[in-house]
Amino acid sequence: MPRRQWMALVVSGLVAGCAARPERYGFDSATSACRQNPAVCARMAGEETVLPGTRAMRVAASIGTAGDAALRLMKAEERDAIEDALARCAEDARSTVLLERFGGRNPTPEECREEAGRDAQGQQVTWAMKLGIEMHRMALDCARRELSKQRPGGFSVEPRYHRDPRTQTWETLSDKEVQALVQQGRGSELKGSLIPDVVIHAGSPNQALAVYDFKFPCLGDDPSKWRVYPRGHPHAGRTQKFMYELAVGARAFRIIPRWGVLP
Repeated sequence: MPRRQWMALVVSGLVAGCAARPERYGFDSATSACRQNPAVCARMAGEETVLPGTRAMRVAASIGTAGDAALRLMKAEERDAIEDALARCAEDARSTVLLERFGGRNPTPEECREEAGRDAQGQQVTWAMKLGIEMHRMALDCARRELSKQRPGGFSVEPRYHRDPRTQTWETLSDKEVQALVQQGRGSELKGSLIPDVVIHAGSPNQALAVYDFKFPCLGDDPSKWRVYPRGHPHAGRTQKFMYELAVGARAFRIIPRWGVLP
């Protein structure tokens, strides 16, 4: 889909996302993995953000649910300004981190695979993973600044969407609610939660207009694909894009340096 094409979305059901091949030395692979463990994610990828005072809100269990079947529109100039800002955030994050870590040059395929250290659990972290974590953190900070000026009260950074096992409906959880579950020894209940990078909405995360995820391929000649959840995961075989759209009820897009906004 062309970057400037925007569909007026009637929430009516979407087909399952097609399988995509694994990301090629994807910078964002470590960030995606740490998000499945809230304690690690808070240290590695930064705290998620939900609008102050927002309670856990139930959203549609599927995009076909009539409860949230509303026509959502955004002015083209507003959409373009948001996407331009997010694309600049991605470009600046990549350039800044590469300047600091590699003198401004692109890493080689071999360097992408090399070990760059260990995480808090002692697991090996490659340069692709380390760079991705740093770029993500910088891009998210930039997104907060830019969107606070452009759309105050109309966006969330890293909101958590969780499917209630009893009702199979999706709800948003605040940081406080997440920490409470972890402290109660119920952290396993968070498995399968979804944490998109940026959600543009009409006042709360359950009124989503669009979802954006930063992707930072280690080799800039090939854009990162949407993650496909592995065997054993609650969403095994499905893509991030499909799950985001299912839970949030809005179209999901990738923000990639050099490539801009892609579906």
